[in-house]
Amino acid sequence: MKQLTFKQFWELSEIYTAPLNLFIILLGYAIAKFQLNSSLNPEFFLFILIIVMFHITVNVFNHYMDYRNASDENYKQHTNIIGRDHLDLRFVRNFYLFNLIISFILGLILVWRTNWVIGVLGVIGFYIGLFYSYGRRPLNSLPIAEALTGTASGFFITVVSYYLAVYQTQVITFAMIGKVFLISLPLVLMMFNNLLANNTCDLEEDIENHRKTLVYYLGKPAAVKLLLTIYVFSFIWLAILVITDLAPWTVLFLLFLFPKNWQSLKKYRTLQDKKTTFPIVLKAMSAIMVIYPVLYFIGSLFA
Repeated sequence: MKQLTFKQFWELSEIYTAPLNLFIILLGYAIAKFQLNSSLNPEFFLFILIIVMFHITVNVFNHYMDYRNASDENYKQHTNIIGRDHLDLRFVRNFYLFNLIISFILGLILVWRTNWVIGVLGVIGFYIGLFYSYGRRPLNSLPIAEALTGTASGFFITVVSYYLAVYQTQVITFAMIGKVFLISLPLVLMMFNNLLANNTCDLEEDIENHRKTLVYYLGKPAAVKLLLTIYVFSFIWLAILVITDLAPWTVLFLLFLFPKNWQSLKKYRTLQDKKTTFPIVLKAMSAIMVIYPVLYFIGSLFA
């Protein structure tokens, strides 16, 4: 095999999930706009390109390592895109290496145009992204996978975006970074819930492949309760952000989503299935991840 069809590229790279990263980046800029009336710069757009390239890299790499590490032959031959579509393993490896090299070079250019802080944050992000599925004990086989992934995507991308929008005119303090974390917490929690639901649906398959995720230790009933508790807390936290003036009032429109989404999650409470009920969770969590940055940005325009 020397090339990918569009359908294979779509599934292997999971490029359809990339827009979520763009909304996370938007939140970082919206915070800078709301707090400091910052403006965009070329480095900000370079960062967007890096995130998209690295997003492709990580997803292809995860499929590659999941295939290599799988003990379950049924998973390898019928579930994983590489085995199911008989993709050439060397081609897949070279494909993710190409994207990794390009994103790394672009990252070096970004560090050269900014400073070492971006370099440090970039190294941490690259480490979490690559070691999520690499090594004898990859992160996706550990009970910290949900928290690390949520923090890496929901907070790290947001704080780098925020930093790029303000670094030329502001001295960044730990207090400023702390506020960004508090504001990005709804995204962190939604990412956490997405992976928690995914691992809940895949529990039996993960056990077969020696992956002991958080769900393995909690059990399915407790994992479902944790997901629902986090979801409720996220809406309470949104109101707290507005009350403490960390977010504009427009964010409160998100509260109208709660009744409908809570009703839809009843199906997931009854059955945790990858094909039928996991998409319901994904839709509910993704709605917050998309609408929250947009509402925050709209509110920042009136600040």
